[in-house]
Amino acid sequence: MEFKIGTIAKMTGLSPSGIRFLEEQGVLSPSGGRKGRYRSYSMSDVSTILDYRNYRKSGLTQEEILSLLHSEDEVGILDQRCDELEGEIHESMRLLHFLRHRSHDALDIRRAESFCELTVRPAIIWMPLEVRDGKPSSWPENSVFEIPYADSVLRFSAQEYMENAEGPVPELGVGMFESDILNMSFFEGSSVRKYAEGPAIHCIVEINEDFTITKESLSRSRRLLHELMDKEGLVISEDEPVISKRILTSRKNGKNSRYDHLWVNVKKVSDHD
Repeated sequence: MEFKIGTIAKMTGLSPSGIRFLEEQGVLSPSGGRKGRYRSYSMSDVSTILDYRNYRKSGLTQEEILSLLHSEDEVGILDQRCDELEGEIHESMRLLHFLRHRSHDALDIRRAESFCELTVRPAIIWMPLEVRDGKPSSWPENSVFEIPYADSVLRFSAQEYMENAEGPVPELGVGMFESDILNMSFFEGSSVRKYAEGPAIHCIVEINEDFTITKESLSRSRRLLHELMDKEGLVISEDEPVISKRILTSRKNGKNSRYDHLWVNVKKVSDHD
């Protein structure tokens, strides 16, 4: 059974120009020759065109498809595409997880004035940023602190956080959750620190332009922290730093406001030396 090009185009959904392209690549052999005026196509040609469309929909490149259509061994090319697709799915799921958390974080900001919970702070990988003339240096070149998973992370002394009337002095850095890191071996180095997960009290604070905690947020978080520690029989782990990680920066009434997660490591009074 033979078909004209218009019929083939309707049957397969591939345009006449697309069919002619496959002829030029030598994967279709219509009767009458490729230069013939009245070319006809066989069911074998129809199958080849359908394979071409299937591969295109599967995300293979033009070059890969032509290799497949000229080859008797599909396994290598298809396995490679499977590996690529698996990686794309993994990255999409990773990004979905991040965006879901970002959405929940945005909701938490709305209740920042009363938000304070006992939780397990995720493990964080942190690297300090060099400060020049009071300003942090640029994001490290070729950094494995990958956007969007890495962000500004501040480190404070736990003692200063609780006792300094002016508030704790921030140490500027870049950080990300260990769970978002694909290859931990890249994070070796004297300046990179890992803070293991552990019990912590979690608040949300507003950060000034100079990276200090706003007085209102500092006062509120201290009060909520003491209330929760008294209720749960906890004390601060002073050997662990207080860590804050940027959630987002919103602009309201012409002013930028940065909000951070803030974790203060705690332990049971019975564990306190």
